[in-house]
Amino acid sequence: MKIAVKKETEKYLLSICYTVPASLVEAWDLLATDSGFARWFPQLRVEGDKLVFEMEDFRESMDLLAYRPHEAIAYTWDTARVSFSLSQQDKQTQISFEEDIPVDFGNEFADAQKDMTGWLVQNDCIRALLHGQALPDRQPLQEKWTAFLAEELKQV
Repeated sequence: MKIAVKKETEKYLLSICYTVPASLVEAWDLLATDSGFARWFPQLRVEGDKLVFEMEDFRESMDLLAYRPHEAIAYTWDTARVSFSLSQQDKQTQISFEEDIPVDFGNEFADAQKDMTGWLVQNDCIRALLHGQALPDRQPLQEKWTAFLAEELKQV
């Protein structure tokens, strides 16, 4: 995975890029359909032109900013913006993820660093599934990416 973290005046930009041995259709189905979300992020589902995040007593409706089958999905994520772009590379698919998140991002669940860590973990899970593997244990990934981001953010 190629990862870049940049800091602009009032926001961070997290970019993740990797290639998986899956077709565009398989990758799209995992990243942008309810049956796919159920495998790696079961709290998400598509409802018309919205993406809904729901768990226990919390529900948030987020705007779908782009929904181009086999190409791109983008949505608001609280005050952040998240996108996945797909492109075919021979018999593989390149996935490019971006999160544009305010430095002062925060709610009762996370801050900017925790949110970016969460997306790094989720992309590891997506990559494993599209390599035909089981979902990895998230705790070691959480620790790995928390340490990685702590170092990266010192340098930006």
